[in-house]
Amino acid sequence: MPAKKKTELMESADVLPVDKPAPALSEVGQIMQSAIAQNASIDTLERVMRLYEQSQTIVARQQFNEAFARFQQEMPVVKKSKNAAFNTKSGGRMEYSYASIDDVVAAIQPVLHRYGLSYWFEQQQNGPNITITCNLGHVSGHSICNTATGPMDNTGNKSALQQIGSTVTYLKRQTLVGILGVACTDDDTDGYVPDMQETAQPQAHYSNEDFQRLLPEWRASIESGQQSADRIIRKINSKAPATPQQVQQLKAIQPRGH
Repeated sequence: MPAKKKTELMESADVLPVDKPAPALSEVGQIMQSAIAQNASIDTLERVMRLYEQSQTIVARQQFNEAFARFQQEMPVVKKSKNAAFNTKSGGRMEYSYASIDDVVAAIQPVLHRYGLSYWFEQQQNGPNITITCNLGHVSGHSICNTATGPMDNTGNKSALQQIGSTVTYLKRQTLVGILGVACTDDDTDGYVPDMQETAQPQAHYSNEDFQRLLPEWRASIESGQQSADRIIRKINSKAPATPQQVQQLKAIQPRGH
């Protein structure tokens, strides 16, 4: 039995540190000890503490900024590995790619931890609106935050809990990406793809009946110099694309004196 106890002690010695030094007196402890030795008043001690806390706040902010700058130097680009598609109200089709929060976390977490940075979320709900705050902190104690609010996601046939979960996930991703300044890109686009691409059916051209009805008025306006042909074409295109023939007819009209 004694031999067994000796073995257990030796095994423990391999795991636990030996001769661990006693912790030194902290900086604030030294300051307070010096002030007490000089018979400082309570008011003086309180002022000393306030000055110390202010100096620590400044140091913590400086350390945070340095760590964040180093993080940004090594910050990875997050790939958009997820795809989504849905039908629009106009009968078209909306398709887009995005980086999930799992993609973002997997990319940034190793670099964050390397420089003593971490993040956490706070969540609030007021009626149908959900608010997510992403906090980014450093081991020094300094932190910053980014807040976003959005309505419950009632698209599709989601249950009430699914609506909340969808919005929470989206806001977490947006606030985390926003506070870090992370860039998201696709694998095959060299860094640029619109987040949403409309694939609806092409819009019909501007009605030729309306064009012919308004042409005399537009002609008079161009000839008098009140409007240019390009301006009228832009107005037409804001309603529906002008046909090449319509554009040609308008550009053929010249202001008087030309």
